[in-house]
Amino acid sequence: MPVHGASAADTVGSGQPVRSCESLTALRFPDGTTVTSVSQTTTTPVICNVELLVPQNVHMRVSLPVGTWNGRFQGVGGGGFNGSVPDTESAAKTGYAAAGSDSGHTADSSDASWAWSPTGMNASLINDFLSRALHETTVKGKAVTQAFYGKSPTYSYWNGCSNGGREGLQEAQVQPRDYDGILAGAPAIQADRFLPAAMWPQVVMHELEDFVPSCKFDAVNKAVTAACDSRDGVTDGVIADPRTCRFNPTSLVGTVTPCGTITAKDAAVVKKIWDGPRRPDGRRLWYGILPGASFARLAATANGDGVPTPLASGWFTYWLAKDPSFDWHRLTMANFSHYFDRSRQEWGPVVGTDDPDLSAFRAAGGKLLLWHGLADQLIPSQGTTSYYEQVTAAMGGRAKTEQFARLFTAPGVGHCRGGSGAAPADPLAAALVKWVEHGKAPTTLRAESGSMSRPLCRWPAVARYDGHGSTNDAANFRCSGRQ
Repeated sequence: MPVHGASAADTVGSGQPVRSCESLTALRFPDGTTVTSVSQTTTTPVICNVELLVPQNVHMRVSLPVGTWNGRFQGVGGGGFNGSVPDTESAAKTGYAAAGSDSGHTADSSDASWAWSPTGMNASLINDFLSRALHETTVKGKAVTQAFYGKSPTYSYWNGCSNGGREGLQEAQVQPRDYDGILAGAPAIQADRFLPAAMWPQVVMHELEDFVPSCKFDAVNKAVTAACDSRDGVTDGVIADPRTCRFNPTSLVGTVTPCGTITAKDAAVVKKIWDGPRRPDGRRLWYGILPGASFARLAATANGDGVPTPLASGWFTYWLAKDPSFDWHRLTMANFSHYFDRSRQEWGPVVGTDDPDLSAFRAAGGKLLLWHGLADQLIPSQGTTSYYEQVTAAMGGRAKTEQFARLFTAPGVGHCRGGSGAAPADPLAAALVKWVEHGKAPTTLRAESGSMSRPLCRWPAVARYDGHGSTNDAANFRCSGRQ
């Protein structure tokens, strides 16, 4: 997710350093953290990049704007299983002192194998990934910031999506004083549930012996969008509220597509993917993707076989089976619940990151801004809305919760970005900073997609066209439903 923030001109402190970038090589830390390299860009604005190694394995970077610091610190989240330092320069170019880490290991973000070894799971690496690297990067990042500018940040913000969103919630739950404001998009909380559930579409297709080609899925999404698009008062290619979209894919049986005619078996596959994984007795295990979300991420096929997302296949191989030779084709709709239960029992307390008690974060004065795309093709948004309802119950009801934590949903937006809908337009500067520093709680988030703009409503409300003016202008939409 691209990182944005308040402009450099919108400052809350002096932007001038009190020492040279090169001098930061002399920094010393009691825990043995070392500065491994320092470099200064030739761009405008000039950025001082400080690379550090936190014992034992956490590689991190702090990017410091030279002369244009806005007085704020930003922690930058990673994605997937992380494994590399995220882009911190983009945040620095907008005035923030910004820090991010590889979360304690080096790997592709979709690679789950680092957590496993022939002698057992790598507990220290898992702890770094889930929590320790976040707090250490925050503490060290603020220390480097203080050393460079001669003062501590006036305000600190977290900005992340997917695993970066989970990281923000981890900080709110466990280190509630690290950040004044947390922006968490499509948070990868409940990983012990959504990761095994991400394999369900492949299990369904394998068991029904029907690896549906992509153009049939495209035809389904075109049809379901046409059926449910206009319910918000405008036909714009976006399903505003997929929760209320009642479309039976069986109605498409016989439809001719470039890759064949849609069959009853194809329709059955779609139904089960939308419905999500269930036990053999019909009890729900987790959520499916919502109607309108792309099937390409979780239900990819090639050469008559399934192509699971590496995040899901790696979870089964290294975290559940703990066997590099594990073949996902062994999974059936009958034994799926066994693996799902194992995932919840063994890893729920470790990776769940879904403690609804945010009382310490609230007491510290923190503000939490959550958002999730309703066409998320990897992490179903229902997990986030369910978590928010749990937070609401734990924090004394909606009115009390919305004093410090608000959830917004983005119709038609995929995982962190993409899709046919409008995504939040710089919500850090446009909403969170104003909430934290000026007490202006956001009632909507402005979202944009090309020339189209929309208001994103507080859950569970939905934006509807008021019947007047351009349908591309957010000003002509109103949030309908409980806000």
